[in-house]
Amino acid sequence: MIRKSFITLAALLVAAVAGAQEVVPANESFPLLVTPRDAALAGMAGAGDASTSGSQAYAAFSNPATLPLAPYKLSAGLSYARWAPARELSLSHNMGGAVAARFGRVGISAGAFYQAHPALDLGDDGTYARKDLLVAAGAGILLSQHFSLGLAVRYAQERLMADYKLSTVAFTGMLQYQWNALNVAAGVANLGAGAKSENGTVSPLPASARLAVDYALPLGPGSLELALDGDYYFIGKLSVAGGVSYDFKRIAFLRAGYRYAAPAAALPSYLSLGAGVRYRGIHADVTWLTASPSLANTLLVGIGIDL
Repeated sequence: MIRKSFITLAALLVAAVAGAQEVVPANESFPLLVTPRDAALAGMAGAGDASTSGSQAYAAFSNPATLPLAPYKLSAGLSYARWAPARELSLSHNMGGAVAARFGRVGISAGAFYQAHPALDLGDDGTYARKDLLVAAGAGILLSQHFSLGLAVRYAQERLMADYKLSTVAFTGMLQYQWNALNVAAGVANLGAGAKSENGTVSPLPASARLAVDYALPLGPGSLELALDGDYYFIGKLSVAGGVSYDFKRIAFLRAGYRYAAPAAALPSYLSLGAGVRYRGIHADVTWLTASPSLANTLLVGIGIDL
């Protein structure tokens, strides 16, 4: 069964690469597909896709293969982000939430986010505030003691004008290997049709081949988690995110990370600093992004519960 799963994901990857090579525009469409949703993982610059140590509520937006490996049977979270305030045209407010549940060898997750932009002055046509929507659902299954498989589907909609909107459906498939404190995940993310303009130009989704590694080790009264994630986008761009998270007795958390991305990528390079607290399953997290012309002073906050 594991071999068949690897073959299926490999076939998807080959097909996606072949399709992406047909049209190679400068930029991807629907960047909201790669915007971090989990304030905790955002503290590691978005690294930690393979992490199984924390809440899995947002797994449908990242890596659904972690769902059957989750330490909790039920996770839920709400988050808010003041995203990309450094430039007026890129500023947005992201609000949403997600929930995940594990039933033996199977885990499921679903969530939704609403993204609102400041109103623009259209002159005689008045003003208009762009609105975006992202909905995701995912499921994962434990294939053996060490392997899991996860699939997720996401619906994205960008309402650019009152009477004009773009929408798409994107698919993600991931395989994960877990050995004690080591987690390795690989697969493809955000496969789907891109946005087509009136002149026929197609801008693809930020689809990528993804590899993520996460390792946790005891350190003093807590533990140190190290994460490294890489994405090769099928239009020929690369991004790498590395992050660390230290927890003090699973009560207080400090996080930091850096993401490198090729120029004009859907999600640019940035530095992240984050912190969190947890008490009896209830947790709160905050992350600040900087060292980016567009993302400087981005703030993400989240609250959640794990049972």
